[in-house]
Amino acid sequence: MPVPRVAGGLTEMRDLDSIRRFVYREPRMSTGFHVDFIAGSSPFRGLCRDVSDAGIRAEFDDPLVVGDSGLLILRPSTGVLELHAQVAYIEKRQVGLLFLFETPWERRMTVDFIAAIANDTGTAAIVRS
Repeated sequence: MPVPRVAGGLTEMRDLDSIRRFVYREPRMSTGFHVDFIAGSSPFRGLCRDVSDAGIRAEFDDPLVVGDSGLLILRPSTGVLELHAQVAYIEKRQVGLLFLFETPWERRMTVDFIAAIANDTGTAAIVRS
């Protein structure tokens, strides 16, 4: 472990500058179902690559903007779920959407819906658009 150096009254830890801060993420499940995201009046069609109780990671052909929020429609073979979400990050065509729960009931229903996806053996296969 590097030893802190004091230079001009300030402590430096240069070897640690490149280490990313740990951020807890919900466990993710690989999927391959279609999703729609409607931000304002603009609809976007995508493919969900993985899902957790907190959100999804999906690929979209059209560009989204970090911070955009709107209606997210999940379309796995088990049914359809509509809920509000916000674009949390974008890395190339991979978009992280964070679920925005409005009530505790909505959170519980989403967790149950995600559990149903996990129990459906057909959703583990990747869907090609």
